[in-house]
Amino acid sequence: MDNPFLSIFSTQDLSNKVSEIKHKWETFITNPDNYESLENVVRREILHSWSRCQSIGINPEQRQARTALTSFELETLLSESDLYHAAKPIIDSIYDKLIGTGYLITLNDESGKMIYLKGEKDLIKKTEKINFLPGMDWSESAAGTNAIGTSIVSKMPIQVFSAEHFCEGFHPMTCSASPIFHPYTKNAIGAIDFTGFWPSTQPHTLGLAVSLAQMIEQQLLFIYQKKYKQLEEYYHQYTFKWKEHAVLVISNEAVLVNGDRTLMNTLHLKKEKTFDNHVKIQKLLQNPADFFKQAKGYQFIHLDPIIINHEEIGYLAIFQKTTGASSSMLAQSKDQQHQLIGESPEMKEILHKCRQIASVTTPILLTGETGTGKELIARYIHEVSSRSDKPFIAINCGAMQKELIGSELFGYESGTFTGGKKEGKKGKFEEANGGTIFLDEIGEMPLDMQVHLLRVLQEKEFTRLGSSKTIKIDVKVIAATHRNLEAMIEEGSFRSDLFFRLNVISFTIPSLSERKSDIIPISNHYLQLFTEKYHKPLSFRLTEKTKCFFLSYNWPGNIRELRNALEHAVIFSSSAEIEQWHLPDYLSNLPHQQSLVEAGHTSFSIMEKTEMEQIRKLLIQSKWNISAVAKELKMARSTLYRKLKKYHLKELSHVEIQ
Repeated sequence: MDNPFLSIFSTQDLSNKVSEIKHKWETFITNPDNYESLENVVRREILHSWSRCQSIGINPEQRQARTALTSFELETLLSESDLYHAAKPIIDSIYDKLIGTGYLITLNDESGKMIYLKGEKDLIKKTEKINFLPGMDWSESAAGTNAIGTSIVSKMPIQVFSAEHFCEGFHPMTCSASPIFHPYTKNAIGAIDFTGFWPSTQPHTLGLAVSLAQMIEQQLLFIYQKKYKQLEEYYHQYTFKWKEHAVLVISNEAVLVNGDRTLMNTLHLKKEKTFDNHVKIQKLLQNPADFFKQAKGYQFIHLDPIIINHEEIGYLAIFQKTTGASSSMLAQSKDQQHQLIGESPEMKEILHKCRQIASVTTPILLTGETGTGKELIARYIHEVSSRSDKPFIAINCGAMQKELIGSELFGYESGTFTGGKKEGKKGKFEEANGGTIFLDEIGEMPLDMQVHLLRVLQEKEFTRLGSSKTIKIDVKVIAATHRNLEAMIEEGSFRSDLFFRLNVISFTIPSLSERKSDIIPISNHYLQLFTEKYHKPLSFRLTEKTKCFFLSYNWPGNIRELRNALEHAVIFSSSAEIEQWHLPDYLSNLPHQQSLVEAGHTSFSIMEKTEMEQIRKLLIQSKWNISAVAKELKMARSTLYRKLKKYHLKELSHVEIQ
């Protein structure tokens, strides 16, 4: 019985078989209406694939695969990919047995992007001509009929030989691939592939691909079992601490691990790791606010990453029952969350720490440059704590008159001051009782007031000015500063005992230049905010050149500077596209790096453009440390300098290092 997944059953007379298939391919390409006449002579899966390729307009003369991922995007994907971590050791272990066979082994993700390649250097060099490299798009919709993409579309293993490839540039190749399925949802999450030139064709490579895929699935099962156990423990810990919340715990590959049963029923979800649940959870993660509108009786608060051992393994969808809850408070909570935008590893780690410390009453010290969003972080800590329904009081110690800071913080009794309120006044600590007080710019607090603050932190009590009555309070204290408090202690302008009391839990908020991947999402948020604020009829967006400038600029004023620049642009722009000249003068007059990059580069090949982009991003990331970039690229400094000259990247150095 013929195997419909195999193209070649024998290695004899391969040249004639290539000619036969080439003739059938030409017949289809020149006249797709010949489909019916080819049904009995071309394998069904191949003919179906050709038809799909023809219907979406793929060029049959295509010679190369397209770039799908930059080196940085690929590196990020690999660091987070369970598939890669499961498959790489298995691929590496079998590689030695394939030396001399003329085959490369590739691992590909669920969309057909190649993420790992193993093979002999001389063979890799030959296949570079068609962009058979990690980061390239080998999906059927981008590269036509090929074993990688077609196996994922059909969800079946397949061998594709010579002219069975829809695109002529890949006719010299032969490939065998098997889809890899998620052990729980049974969704195709990738493909394992063996590729070589058609004279090396062997029927057994398809069976080997299937066996390898099954080994990877078994390793994934072990990984997921371990991960889901961790997520189950996280779920039980969270629900024990925050009983007033209803939550769902979701793995990072969009599998529902556990959740509040009533909430799941409301959302028509089951506590099952099934494909149907998986599809619903994928929609949830893409647009959680819209998805959770279905949760009647619950208010969606936020979706938080779950980070264990510095690795993001899932998400926590947090809800609050609307019964008895203040709608204004819930709206405020949602609004605050929307301003905390951060997909960078640095911000995910910060938010993870915030959730870890949310339930403790120990004082917290936030440090970092001006404008990094320390108050938003403090509000986030408050919102995810059990104090979220109590007051959050923010006070800037550097913005108050020194002689009034005592009365602002601790209040005063009737008759204490001439011109004061007759009935006296509550201080900020009293107003925050049961909730959180945020003391911004704590380094500006006068020395004589620091001793009073120390007493509050140690004794949980204070006395109003003009009174002898002690007031007990329960307040979580979060302080923040951009100053070096340890240096201030040496100068005698900050108390060491207060510093050590505040510094039990502390962390630094990264500057915007340290979290470049957040710049564009933050920009999009503020463009929408200012569009609504100024009632603009346009839907503003950054041009690609402006995005490039934003990513190269150092933003010394951090998020505050970015926000102000975008507000200026929205006010003065009459176009939906924000160009650099719409920004404040000091930014619009800076040299524009993208115009330099684009100059004279239209003749570069895809490979050269990919290399140029890789070098440019590494230079920006390393702040033009040539030695570090050369080491990362595994090339001599002299070679790197030649490439800088070739790609006109040397002209950018004065822009990048500002």
